[in-house]
Amino acid sequence: CHIPKRQQVSCGPKRIGSKACIAKGCCVDLDTGYCYYPLEECTADRHFVFVVHRTFSVNPASLVVAGNKSCTPVICTADFAVFKFPVTGCGTHAFVVGETTIYLAEVMALARLNSLNYGVITRDSPFRLLVECRYAEGSLASTGYLVKNPYLPNGILSHGVFGVQLRIATDDTYSRFYPQYHRPLRLLLGRPVFLEVQLLNAPDPSLVLLVHYCVAYPRSAQAVWVLVYEGCPNPLDYGHTSTLHINHKQPLPKHHRRFEIRTFQFMDHVTHRYLREEIYFMCSTEVCSPSAKPCVEGCF
Repeated sequence: CHIPKRQQVSCGPKRIGSKACIAKGCCVDLDTGYCYYPLEECTADRHFVFVVHRTFSVNPASLVVAGNKSCTPVICTADFAVFKFPVTGCGTHAFVVGETTIYLAEVMALARLNSLNYGVITRDSPFRLLVECRYAEGSLASTGYLVKNPYLPNGILSHGVFGVQLRIATDDTYSRFYPQYHRPLRLLLGRPVFLEVQLLNAPDPSLVLLVHYCVAYPRSAQAVWVLVYEGCPNPLDYGHTSTLHINHKQPLPKHHRRFEIRTFQFMDHVTHRYLREEIYFMCSTEVCSPSAKPCVEGCF
Protein backbone atom coordinates (compact mmCIF):
# COMPACT_ATOMS: atom_id res chain seq x y z
CA CYS A 1 0.00 0.00 0.00
CA HIS A 2 2.99 2.34 -0.18
CA ILE A 3 1.74 4.11 -3.30
CA PRO A 4 2.46 7.75 -4.27
CA LYS A 5 -0.63 9.91 -3.80
CA ARG A 6 -0.82 10.84 -7.47
CA GLN A 7 -1.08 7.14 -8.39
CA GLN A 8 -3.85 6.33 -5.89
CA VAL A 9 -7.20 5.24 -7.36
CA SER A 10 -10.26 5.71 -5.14
CA CYS A 11 -11.83 2.51 -3.80
CA GLY A 12 -15.47 2.78 -2.77
CA PRO A 13 -17.52 5.87 -1.77
CA LYS A 14 -15.79 8.91 -0.24
CA ARG A 15 -17.08 8.32 3.30
CA ILE A 16 -16.27 4.60 3.43
CA GLY A 17 -14.89 3.51 6.80
CA SER A 18 -11.47 1.99 7.27
CA LYS A 19 -12.88 -1.45 8.20
CA ALA A 20 -15.10 -1.54 5.12
CA CYS A 21 -12.17 -0.35 2.99
CA ILE A 22 -9.87 -3.10 4.24
CA ALA A 23 -12.67 -5.65 3.82
CA LYS A 24 -12.75 -4.69 0.11
CA GLY A 25 -9.03 -5.50 -0.10
CA CYS A 26 -8.09 -1.82 -0.40
CA CYS A 27 -5.64 0.47 1.41
CA VAL A 28 -6.31 3.25 3.93
CA ASP A 29 -4.35 6.49 4.33
CA LEU A 30 -3.94 6.70 8.11
CA ASP A 31 -3.71 10.51 8.02
CA THR A 32 -6.72 11.31 5.83
CA GLY A 33 -8.76 8.08 5.93
CA TYR A 34 -8.72 8.01 2.10
CA CYS A 35 -9.49 4.53 0.72
CA TYR A 36 -7.58 3.52 -2.42
CA TYR A 37 -6.77 0.44 -4.48
CA PRO A 38 -3.44 -1.38 -4.21
CA LEU A 39 -1.36 -1.36 -7.39
CA GLU A 40 -0.14 -4.32 -9.45
CA GLU A 41 -2.80 -6.63 -8.07
CA CYS A 42 -5.95 -8.48 -8.97
CA THR A 43 -8.34 -6.90 -6.50
CA ALA A 44 -10.85 -8.65 -4.25
CA ASP A 45 -13.70 -7.01 -6.18
CA ARG A 46 -12.24 -8.41 -9.43
CA HIS A 47 -10.54 -5.47 -11.09
CA PHE A 48 -7.27 -5.07 -12.92
CA VAL A 49 -5.31 -2.24 -11.25
CA PHE A 50 -1.81 -1.60 -12.57
CA VAL A 51 0.54 1.13 -13.72
CA VAL A 52 2.59 1.48 -16.92
CA HIS A 53 5.56 3.84 -16.68
CA ARG A 54 6.94 5.97 -19.48
CA THR A 55 9.96 4.61 -21.33
CA PHE A 56 11.93 5.77 -24.34
CA SER A 57 9.44 4.07 -26.66
CA VAL A 58 6.19 4.29 -24.63
CA ASN A 59 4.07 7.43 -24.28
CA PRO A 60 1.50 6.87 -21.48
CA ALA A 61 -1.02 9.12 -23.24
CA SER A 62 -1.16 6.70 -26.20
CA LEU A 63 -2.08 3.61 -24.16
CA VAL A 64 -5.49 1.88 -24.40
CA VAL A 65 -6.90 -1.59 -23.76
CA ALA A 66 -6.80 -3.45 -27.06
CA GLY A 67 -10.12 -5.24 -26.53
CA ASN A 68 -11.97 -1.92 -26.19
CA LYS A 69 -10.08 1.20 -27.21
CA SER A 70 -12.47 3.37 -25.22
CA CYS A 71 -10.90 1.85 -22.09
CA THR A 72 -8.20 4.39 -21.28
CA PRO A 73 -6.14 5.06 -18.13
CA VAL A 74 -8.03 6.39 -15.10
CA ILE A 75 -4.93 8.44 -14.24
CA CYS A 76 -2.51 9.63 -16.91
CA THR A 77 0.51 11.91 -16.59
CA ALA A 78 3.63 12.44 -18.66
CA ASP A 79 5.39 9.81 -16.54
CA PHE A 80 2.85 7.01 -16.08
CA ALA A 81 -0.62 5.67 -16.80
CA VAL A 82 -2.77 3.88 -14.21
CA PHE A 83 -5.41 1.44 -15.48
CA LYS A 84 -8.40 0.13 -13.55
CA PHE A 85 -11.15 -1.94 -15.15
CA PRO A 86 -13.21 -5.07 -14.32
CA VAL A 87 -11.68 -8.42 -15.16
CA THR A 88 -14.78 -9.15 -17.27
CA GLY A 89 -14.78 -5.75 -19.03
CA CYS A 90 -12.85 -4.00 -21.79
CA GLY A 91 -12.79 -7.02 -24.08
CA THR A 92 -10.80 -9.27 -21.75
CA HIS A 93 -10.62 -13.01 -22.41
CA ALA A 94 -11.26 -15.66 -19.76
CA PHE A 95 -10.47 -19.35 -19.57
CA VAL A 96 -10.45 -21.97 -16.82
CA VAL A 97 -7.61 -24.33 -15.93
CA GLY A 98 -8.50 -26.76 -13.15
CA GLU A 99 -9.96 -24.65 -10.34
CA THR A 100 -8.32 -21.42 -11.54
CA THR A 101 -10.00 -18.81 -13.76
CA ILE A 102 -7.56 -16.70 -15.78
CA TYR A 103 -8.50 -13.29 -17.20
CA LEU A 104 -6.25 -11.90 -19.90
CA ALA A 105 -6.14 -8.31 -21.16
CA GLU A 106 -3.84 -6.56 -23.61
CA VAL A 107 -2.68 -2.95 -23.38
CA MET A 108 -1.41 -1.39 -26.59
CA ALA A 109 -0.11 1.95 -27.78
CA LEU A 110 -1.99 3.81 -30.50
CA ALA A 111 0.45 4.87 -33.19
CA ARG A 112 0.42 8.53 -34.25
CA LEU A 113 0.26 8.65 -38.04
CA ASN A 114 1.78 11.17 -40.42
CA SER A 115 -0.06 11.02 -43.75
CA LEU A 116 1.14 12.73 -46.91
CA ASN A 117 0.22 12.35 -50.58
CA TYR A 118 2.51 9.40 -51.19
CA GLY A 119 2.39 7.42 -47.97
CA VAL A 120 1.67 7.13 -44.27
CA ILE A 121 4.40 6.80 -41.63
CA THR A 122 4.73 6.64 -37.86
CA ARG A 123 7.68 7.15 -35.54
CA ASP A 124 6.02 5.38 -32.61
CA SER A 125 7.35 1.98 -31.59
CA PRO A 126 4.80 -0.84 -31.28
CA PHE A 127 4.04 -1.69 -27.66
CA ARG A 128 2.03 -4.53 -26.14
CA LEU A 129 1.56 -5.46 -22.51
CA LEU A 130 -0.31 -8.66 -21.69
CA VAL A 131 -1.79 -8.59 -18.19
CA GLU A 132 -3.39 -11.56 -16.50
CA CYS A 133 -5.42 -12.04 -13.32
CA ARG A 134 -5.72 -15.48 -11.78
CA TYR A 135 -8.47 -16.33 -9.31
CA ALA A 136 -8.47 -19.72 -7.63
CA GLU A 137 -11.82 -21.03 -6.44
CA GLY A 138 -12.55 -19.56 -3.03
CA SER A 139 -9.34 -17.52 -2.79
CA LEU A 140 -7.44 -14.65 -4.36
CA ALA A 141 -4.39 -15.56 -6.42
CA SER A 142 -1.49 -13.47 -7.61
CA THR A 143 -1.22 -11.32 -10.70
CA GLY A 144 1.11 -12.05 -13.60
CA TYR A 145 2.48 -9.74 -16.27
CA LEU A 146 3.82 -10.78 -19.64
CA VAL A 147 5.51 -8.13 -21.76
CA LYS A 148 5.92 -8.82 -25.48
CA ASN A 149 7.79 -6.20 -27.46
CA PRO A 150 9.95 -6.72 -30.56
CA TYR A 151 12.30 -4.04 -29.28
CA LEU A 152 14.49 -4.30 -26.19
CA PRO A 153 12.84 -1.98 -23.64
CA ASN A 154 14.49 0.02 -20.92
CA GLY A 155 15.43 -1.96 -17.83
CA ILE A 156 12.47 -2.89 -15.65
CA LEU A 157 12.96 -3.28 -11.92
CA SER A 158 10.53 -5.53 -10.09
CA HIS A 159 10.39 -5.77 -6.30
CA GLY A 160 9.35 -9.07 -4.81
CA VAL A 161 10.43 -12.02 -2.68
CA PHE A 162 10.90 -14.46 -5.56
CA GLY A 163 11.32 -14.29 -9.32
CA VAL A 164 10.37 -17.09 -11.74
CA GLN A 165 11.54 -17.17 -15.34
CA LEU A 166 10.13 -19.11 -18.29
CA ARG A 167 12.46 -19.34 -21.29
CA ILE A 168 13.08 -21.35 -24.47
CA ALA A 169 16.30 -23.28 -25.06
CA THR A 170 17.88 -23.58 -28.50
CA ASP A 171 18.23 -27.39 -28.18
CA ASP A 172 17.80 -30.31 -25.78
CA THR A 173 21.10 -29.59 -23.98
CA TYR A 174 19.55 -26.48 -22.42
CA SER A 175 22.98 -24.80 -22.63
CA ARG A 176 21.80 -21.79 -24.66
CA PHE A 177 18.54 -19.86 -24.60
CA TYR A 178 16.83 -17.45 -26.94
CA PRO A 179 17.15 -13.88 -25.63
CA GLN A 180 14.09 -12.08 -24.28
CA TYR A 181 14.00 -9.67 -27.21
CA HIS A 182 14.22 -12.40 -29.87
CA ARG A 183 11.73 -12.21 -32.73
CA PRO A 184 8.92 -14.80 -32.62
CA LEU A 185 10.19 -18.27 -33.49
CA ARG A 186 8.99 -19.82 -36.75
CA LEU A 187 8.93 -23.63 -36.64
CA LEU A 188 7.39 -26.41 -38.69
CA LEU A 189 4.53 -28.31 -37.07
CA GLY A 190 5.64 -31.26 -34.97
CA ARG A 191 9.07 -29.82 -34.20
CA PRO A 192 10.38 -29.78 -30.61
CA VAL A 193 10.42 -26.70 -28.40
CA PHE A 194 12.49 -26.89 -25.21
CA LEU A 195 11.06 -24.95 -22.26
CA GLU A 196 12.57 -24.25 -18.86
CA VAL A 197 10.96 -22.76 -15.75
CA GLN A 198 13.37 -21.73 -13.01
CA LEU A 199 13.39 -19.92 -9.70
CA LEU A 200 15.79 -16.98 -9.92
CA ASN A 201 18.33 -16.40 -7.16
CA ALA A 202 16.85 -19.04 -4.86
CA PRO A 203 17.79 -17.96 -1.31
CA ASP A 204 17.61 -21.57 -0.08
CA PRO A 205 18.83 -24.50 -2.24
CA SER A 206 16.25 -26.77 -0.61
CA LEU A 207 13.32 -24.79 -2.07
CA VAL A 208 11.15 -26.68 -4.55
CA LEU A 209 9.48 -25.11 -7.58
CA LEU A 210 6.06 -26.68 -8.12
CA VAL A 211 4.50 -26.36 -11.59
CA HIS A 212 0.74 -26.26 -11.18
CA TYR A 213 0.07 -25.83 -14.88
CA CYS A 214 1.54 -24.56 -18.14
CA VAL A 215 -0.66 -23.52 -21.05
CA ALA A 216 -0.30 -22.28 -24.60
CA TYR A 217 -2.65 -19.75 -26.15
CA PRO A 218 -2.87 -17.67 -29.35
CA ARG A 219 -2.57 -13.90 -29.29
CA SER A 220 -6.35 -13.44 -29.47
CA ALA A 221 -6.67 -15.64 -26.34
CA GLN A 222 -9.79 -17.21 -27.84
CA ALA A 223 -8.44 -20.68 -27.07
CA VAL A 224 -6.05 -22.39 -24.67
CA TRP A 225 -4.25 -25.74 -24.60
CA VAL A 226 -3.04 -27.30 -21.35
CA LEU A 227 0.54 -28.60 -21.66
CA VAL A 228 1.32 -29.53 -18.06
CA TYR A 229 -1.13 -29.95 -15.17
CA GLU A 230 -0.09 -30.53 -11.55
CA GLY A 231 3.46 -31.32 -12.65
CA CYS A 232 2.50 -33.92 -15.27
CA PRO A 233 1.83 -33.87 -19.04
CA ASN A 234 -1.81 -33.37 -20.01
CA PRO A 235 -3.27 -36.92 -20.01
CA LEU A 236 -6.08 -35.85 -22.37
CA ASP A 237 -3.66 -34.79 -25.14
CA TYR A 238 -3.81 -37.70 -27.57
CA GLY A 239 -0.81 -36.36 -29.48
CA HIS A 240 1.42 -36.23 -26.39
CA THR A 241 2.29 -32.57 -26.95
CA SER A 242 4.39 -32.38 -23.75
CA THR A 243 7.29 -34.54 -22.59
CA LEU A 244 9.02 -33.86 -19.28
CA HIS A 245 12.77 -33.48 -19.73
CA ILE A 246 14.56 -35.17 -16.82
CA ASN A 247 18.31 -35.64 -17.17
CA HIS A 248 19.30 -38.43 -14.77
CA LYS A 249 23.01 -38.07 -15.58
CA GLN A 250 23.03 -34.47 -14.36
CA PRO A 251 20.29 -34.09 -11.76
CA LEU A 252 18.75 -30.62 -11.72
CA PRO A 253 18.09 -28.55 -8.62
CA LYS A 254 14.50 -28.78 -7.46
CA HIS A 255 13.94 -25.16 -8.53
CA HIS A 256 14.58 -25.94 -12.23
CA ARG A 257 11.88 -27.61 -14.36
CA ARG A 258 12.38 -28.57 -17.97
CA PHE A 259 9.97 -30.03 -20.50
CA GLU A 260 9.69 -30.41 -24.25
CA ILE A 261 6.65 -29.84 -26.43
CA ARG A 262 5.88 -30.56 -30.06
CA THR A 263 4.72 -27.55 -32.04
CA PHE A 264 1.08 -27.39 -33.00
CA GLN A 265 -1.35 -24.91 -34.56
CA PHE A 266 -4.56 -23.58 -33.06
CA MET A 267 -7.65 -23.79 -35.27
CA ASP A 268 -10.86 -21.81 -35.28
CA HIS A 269 -13.41 -23.80 -33.28
CA VAL A 270 -16.18 -22.98 -35.80
CA THR A 271 -14.54 -22.98 -39.24
CA HIS A 272 -11.67 -25.35 -38.32
CA ARG A 273 -9.30 -23.12 -40.24
CA TYR A 274 -5.77 -22.40 -39.02
CA LEU A 275 -5.42 -19.43 -36.68
CA ARG A 276 -2.37 -17.69 -38.07
CA GLU A 277 -1.42 -16.04 -34.80
CA GLU A 278 1.60 -16.05 -32.52
CA ILE A 279 1.40 -18.62 -29.71
CA TYR A 280 2.41 -17.74 -26.16
CA PHE A 281 3.32 -19.91 -23.17
CA MET A 282 2.43 -19.29 -19.54
CA CYS A 283 3.06 -21.29 -16.36
CA SER A 284 1.59 -21.06 -12.87
CA THR A 285 4.12 -22.01 -10.20
CA GLU A 286 4.52 -22.16 -6.44
CA VAL A 287 7.67 -21.97 -4.32
CA CYS A 288 7.48 -24.72 -1.69
CA SER A 289 9.65 -25.22 1.38
CA PRO A 290 9.98 -28.91 2.39
CA SER A 291 10.45 -27.85 6.00
CA ALA A 292 7.02 -26.17 6.01
CA LYS A 293 4.87 -28.72 4.15
CA PRO A 294 5.07 -31.67 1.76
CA CYS A 295 6.05 -30.57 -1.77
CA VAL A 296 4.14 -32.64 -4.32
CA GLU A 297 6.19 -32.40 -7.50
CA GLY A 298 3.98 -34.47 -9.79
CA CYS A 299 5.92 -36.22 -12.53
CA PHE A 300 9.10 -34.14 -12.39
